[in-house]
Amino acid sequence: MTFGILMLSACASTPATPPPPPPPPPPVVVEPEVTEPVVTEPEIIRQNGVLPRHLEGRELTRAALLLPFSHPNSAARAEASNLLRAAELALFEHGSDTLVLMPKDTGGTAEGARQAAQAAIDDGAVIILGPLFGTAATAAGDVARRYGVPVMAFSTDTSIAGNGVYLLSLPPEQEVARITEYVARLGVERFAFIGPGGAYGSAVRNALADNAELNGGYLAAEETYVGGVEAMTSAARRLADLGFTSLEADVAQEFRTSEWEPSADAPFQAVMLPEGGTRLRTLGPLLPYHEIDPLIVRFLGTGLWNNEETRREPVLHGGWFAGPDADAHAAFVSQYESAFGEEPSRIASHAYDGVLLSVFFASQGEVTREALEDPEGFYGADGLFRFRANGRIERGLAVYEVRRAAFRVIDPAPRRFDPDVF
Repeated sequence: MTFGILMLSACASTPATPPPPPPPPPPVVVEPEVTEPVVTEPEIIRQNGVLPRHLEGRELTRAALLLPFSHPNSAARAEASNLLRAAELALFEHGSDTLVLMPKDTGGTAEGARQAAQAAIDDGAVIILGPLFGTAATAAGDVARRYGVPVMAFSTDTSIAGNGVYLLSLPPEQEVARITEYVARLGVERFAFIGPGGAYGSAVRNALADNAELNGGYLAAEETYVGGVEAMTSAARRLADLGFTSLEADVAQEFRTSEWEPSADAPFQAVMLPEGGTRLRTLGPLLPYHEIDPLIVRFLGTGLWNNEETRREPVLHGGWFAGPDADAHAAFVSQYESAFGEEPSRIASHAYDGVLLSVFFASQGEVTREALEDPEGFYGADGLFRFRANGRIERGLAVYEVRRAAFRVIDPAPRRFDPDVF
């Protein structure tokens, strides 16, 4: 699939296939430690507000990109660089003649974001992409709201969304909603949760309980832990105490087929494990060790499972999780790697989509909340998505099964939304 500019919305019920993109540009070297990133024209406006000569006199849309380029944490600076590169890639490919992108440094603080947003608006920005962190996005939104400028932030903190602030990220609640609805259609009624304490674990646990109820089920068991192997082991043991050792061996044999059905006898039929990487590979084997058999109970995950390490753990083979459209994302990754010689970060695609949306609005003449909240949505680097009036994003997700060689799509991502249920 060739990935092009967001194909959208009200003018077509399904995304059209764009012409092949031009060859990608050479890498743009960015030193994130500086206060403002060093970039080249024509793709980005000069910091003194002067346009490149070939753009003078044109009707252009100005979009600001607020990121923590000078954050004291190296990982935050690296993420800012990834997001900037993805934004530049989208601009080179699709919008360098209609859109001016203005990068602004937030420093990773609320005050820095507030100043950057004001500077961007003073320079003529009609839309703001970023910031990365929730507190910074809130501060930028407070400024932008006074001028009617929408903000498309990269934070996963859903509490900051609304009143002109939209989230381009993928909150874990949506991944949970998608996988819960899928297994409920297969007959799962009793769910369990075992995961870490803290904000992320709580968000997943609450989403699981809410969506289980919405789909006619309930949360039958839950265990949280704080710490490493010892804490995980204790939590797994407590979860197993519900009575899995009473299940007969021939029941387990019944579920060794690909046509899995929920067990009528198990205390719970599916269990959510919201971990990733090494921690997931530590937690996963503890469940069958304590008689929670993945051949009887379906193991479920969040987007943290979308990692090669997940496939290296045999206990997780056959587990399910929800994630973005793999074909769309693979096309973006290929373009990014071709341009910059390395893989993009997990969230770099959000900046790419933000620029594509800005290019689309530039072609329409203005940016409005009504246009942003188009119920038919848009198609970007992670597939189908749309913004709700409350600022939260809804993404069309696929359901994947963990296999040794690859993640297999078992329920494809939708190609369109139903406006009637928006």
